[in-house]
Amino acid sequence: MFAQQASRQRTEYVVNSILTAHQTESLEQIVRQAVRNELQNVKLPQQTMLPQEKDTDVQLSDLPGSLIHAMEEL
Repeated sequence: MFAQQASRQRTEYVVNSILTAHQTESLEQIVRQAVRNELQNVKLPQQTMLPQEKDTDVQLSDLPGSLIHAMEEL
């Protein structure tokens, strides 16, 4: 199909293809930069700890008596 077109039409087609590719690349770069800039300005809320994560320190009084005495036997 391309080879069947007149010389001027082929030239126009090639030029349009190059311009379209360049515009697409430029637009992609602009979008990427805009997203990058926005991500730098995003402030994520501080993560809240789940209840089971808050109490990671085990108190001796929380352990069953048998476990406390098992350690003494070792």
